[in-house]
Amino acid sequence: MSEREQKAFTTFEAAKICHVTHHSIKNWIKQGLIKASRTPGGHYRILEDDLDSFREKYDMFPREKGPSKQCVMIVDDDADALAMTEKILASESYELVKVSNATEVGLKAAQLAPDLILLDFLMPEVNGFDVCKALRGNELTRGIPIMALTCLTKEKDIERIFECGADEYLAKPFKVEQLLEKVRELIGKGREAE
Repeated sequence: MSEREQKAFTTFEAAKICHVTHHSIKNWIKQGLIKASRTPGGHYRILEDDLDSFREKYDMFPREKGPSKQCVMIVDDDADALAMTEKILASESYELVKVSNATEVGLKAAQLAPDLILLDFLMPEVNGFDVCKALRGNELTRGIPIMALTCLTKEKDIERIFECGADEYLAKPFKVEQLLEKVRELIGKGREAE
């Protein structure tokens, strides 16, 4: 194969490069996030350049490891709620990653491996229950502690939140001190489970 010829990756190879499951790669192809062609047998092939540009766009290249701050991912489709939670946690010198689109959570969580995910359960497109189950079903995100930050306060909803894999629950509106206390308790707790 000449230098000019590009390598074409299978979904399994692409998954290994991106540190995700091949199901994730297939889903991203279906969503149009990764450009891919099909073989006569119906399998996907991804050109190296296309995979690289996808990884570039979603910041999926390994980072240089400096002295790393603990990372908290805040997932909420409400911009005001995101900003408020960020403001509360900013004083704690965590690295904060905000995600307002639930479909991006799995991708970003697998790549960044945050120390804690604060997850809203009432979102359009994909709800927090599905996001939580998906995170628990992926070996790369299985060990990350998840705290539900939600308006759901009925007993049966709270039970469902814990059933789908959340470690902690905090009802909105919450007190600043309550949030900080729970975050400090949970952060980094699950990383050994990896």
